[in-house]
Amino acid sequence: MQYRVALALNPSNYRALSGAARLATKADRPEALGLWQEVLKLRQSTNRDREDYADLLIKTNRLSLAEKVIDPLLQKNPDTRTLHLASRYSNKVGDVVKAIEFALIATKRAPEDDAARFQLAELLAQSMDAREQEEARQILWEIAKKSTIYKKPAVEALATAPNLKSDERKRLLQDLETLTPKTLRDDLLAADLRFQLHPDDATKIYREEIERWQNGSREEAVDLARWLNAHQQPELVLATFSIERALEDNQLLLARLDALASLQRWNDIDDVLSRTDVTLDPSVIESFRARTAQERNSTLDAEVHWNHAVSLAGSDQYKLKFVANFAEQSHATAAALKAYEQLARFPDQADFAYRGTQRVSQKSGEITTQRAAMAKIAQRSPDDPNAADQLAYLNLLLNEDVDKNLAVAKKLTQQYPNRLAYRVTTALGYLRQHDAPSALAQFKGPDAIDWRKTLPSWRAVYAAALLASDHNQEAQEILKTIPRDRLNPQERELIEPDDESKPHGN
Repeated sequence: MQYRVALALNPSNYRALSGAARLATKADRPEALGLWQEVLKLRQSTNRDREDYADLLIKTNRLSLAEKVIDPLLQKNPDTRTLHLASRYSNKVGDVVKAIEFALIATKRAPEDDAARFQLAELLAQSMDAREQEEARQILWEIAKKSTIYKKPAVEALATAPNLKSDERKRLLQDLETLTPKTLRDDLLAADLRFQLHPDDATKIYREEIERWQNGSREEAVDLARWLNAHQQPELVLATFSIERALEDNQLLLARLDALASLQRWNDIDDVLSRTDVTLDPSVIESFRARTAQERNSTLDAEVHWNHAVSLAGSDQYKLKFVANFAEQSHATAAALKAYEQLARFPDQADFAYRGTQRVSQKSGEITTQRAAMAKIAQRSPDDPNAADQLAYLNLLLNEDVDKNLAVAKKLTQQYPNRLAYRVTTALGYLRQHDAPSALAQFKGPDAIDWRKTLPSWRAVYAAALLASDHNQEAQEILKTIPRDRLNPQERELIEPDDESKPHGN
């Protein structure tokens, strides 16, 4: 209320407004957005004000507004912070390529800025390119050597990296043990490293972590329970956190319900949900009832409960997000798609919802639904090359508008020659045109491709190019590595030798 009073009393006082906007932002007050909008109307407003406003917009997923603030800043010799914001914005809208580009520029502008380098490492770590992943690790190791505020997040990021060597694990374990203050997250990361170094000590490690943290704060108890569930230790969750304690915190109760579900104790879940002292939202209760019915193969009951859960979520975007995510994790495709469809009606949640729809339909093999969602994403992010590539790939899989979509893929490949995803799409386009030599040429380059680390769909396109070029022996070696259940029907058609629709060379 005091923020609104300040605004009413002094609508043109720059110092008062900007100070109130920053206080409201720090306190996560809803008035912050309105205050920043008033600040930017004043002629005294600065680039720092615009950057602070853009930062808030990105944090609160108001991405359309964020774009309108960031774009003008990028036109005026942007400083490192603006480049940070542009990178974060690009990453949030799914344009990882552009996010990396902005982060690279930021590190070149300020090579000793560990904030910029850490952001770049986070982005590179998400890449499917092994070279970029290795570059991310090198950056993190360099940051971890320094006694700066980024040492801790760098060590934590490295602790979760795959394929660590034994000496790296030992070094990280020492680093984690010296971090202060001691937190649950760091302690559990250290425990994970100890599992890898001493797998025979697992029982002892679990016992030590439970004894250390079970009587901690509510947040620590919830995180410990989730960690035990993630390590497939539901019995320890149930033994550590009684139903009486779980009823004191809904997040802990959800973790206990997850543990019961892992053990397929559906009757016990029904008993918990039927208690009068359970304070979970009705949409959450219905979601668990739906999952329970689904696991009991009661298809009709499951459908009724899922529909009820979506209905109870109503017009509350946060409840819809829970139901959509829970249905997706429960492999309830129809319910997840329905919840994401309703969530997409909220402008600030549309990107999240369309990507959820795209992800669910991809897993279920419903390529038409997946393509429709990707078309929405591409429409909302016309400058996102990843969205353009994925839409072209899906169109080519469906054998639609081949010439147009091949042209899109070729343009992207020319712009980003090191992006294997774009070369795969281009190869698929050539296969649809029955041009096997050009398809196979997409995979020739100065650096060898480690196909074992690539997506099954990419391997399918490569194998199809080999088969169409009569490189049968090489194709068979690739085919052995492809899990067919990870492909949709159109991708399986590419590599099934008896299918008449399989493309052949001229």
